[in-house]
Amino acid sequence: MSDLKTELAAALPRLHKAVFSQPTEGAEYAKATVRPLRLKDRALFQLEAIRDNKAFHFNLDESGLLALADETLIGRYRQVLLTDDGGARQFVLRRDGSYRKSGASAVPLPGGGPAAAHDREKRRLLAEGENIPALVDLGVFTEDLHIVKAKYDKYRQIDRFLRLIDDAFASVEPGPLTVLDFGCGKSYLTFILYYYFAVRRGFDVEMIGYDLKPDVVERCNAIAGKYGYEKLRFLVADVSKDRLYDKDFDLLVTLHACDTATDYALDFALRHHAKYIFSVPCCQHEINASIRRGGDLDLLLGHGILKERSSALLTDAIRAAVLEDMGYEVDLLEFIDFAHSPKNLMIRAVKKNPPRGKKIPLCRALAGRYGFTQTLLELCAAYEPDRG
Repeated sequence: MSDLKTELAAALPRLHKAVFSQPTEGAEYAKATVRPLRLKDRALFQLEAIRDNKAFHFNLDESGLLALADETLIGRYRQVLLTDDGGARQFVLRRDGSYRKSGASAVPLPGGGPAAAHDREKRRLLAEGENIPALVDLGVFTEDLHIVKAKYDKYRQIDRFLRLIDDAFASVEPGPLTVLDFGCGKSYLTFILYYYFAVRRGFDVEMIGYDLKPDVVERCNAIAGKYGYEKLRFLVADVSKDRLYDKDFDLLVTLHACDTATDYALDFALRHHAKYIFSVPCCQHEINASIRRGGDLDLLLGHGILKERSSALLTDAIRAAVLEDMGYEVDLLEFIDFAHSPKNLMIRAVKKNPPRGKKIPLCRALAGRYGFTQTLLELCAAYEPDRG
């Protein structure tokens, strides 16, 4: 049996991140993340708490954080991830209120040691010391162009995403390019993609970022204006219902678009003949909420955590199948190490083949047998290819 408060207290002196996810009914927030923070000469911890799609931030000293964790976090989240200099450990809530601890895994971290040295050997497209204004303004780089320790995970995600983009576009000659980013949020990735295509590669790129929050969109447009990024703009829009870009485009990007927002974005890309799709899904709740027992997969549905993970994998398997039937060559990749983010699966798709109709019928049969709904599978009925 693991005493999570003791584990958290022991990790704090060398903490990189603590993530409380999968809330119970008694949880105040949908998700809570703790990171180290230094304000002037004070070593503190910042708690980022998500409620109603809004982020709230609290700066606490060690005793204040442990007291808050004991009162509002521990025992109220089914999954907890602790990452420090020694690696990553995951904790799963038991029915009796205690936590079961999984084994630790080595995590490449900045600042020294064998893991960090190994990590530095990897090719970095966003090199520390390079003058990339967006990374400074967004708080990933310091003013003297060093990586902010608390933003290291974000830096690794952006760099990994960009390396996958670079692999796909390495042999593509610069020319006109239209990119749509759905659920862009604070737009770390959007700005870096524009920098990569327009500044580094010389593409004539038009890029639009969509998000639900007007204040975020206003801020991002101001930053784009500051950089002189004339063909980068941000709009307030809901991909599931609003009128969006009405012409064909080249590249779809979604980074952690929540639940069915990923499906609506993929459907939009299919309807507008996007050649490239790079999507990292998030929060696949739909199948988990509707699936029932019905056959050989019942073994995976008997325990809540297995049901949830199986439903998430099934969701992305169906998305991949739809894309393949629509003529895309699809890869499902580990986007980033699980220790840095549990949302670590990327769907990478490139249009290379004519449409076919082999896998969608199998998905429909599976949905009928187990009684679940899946949004992309429903949406693609309007243009589903004949089985061939």
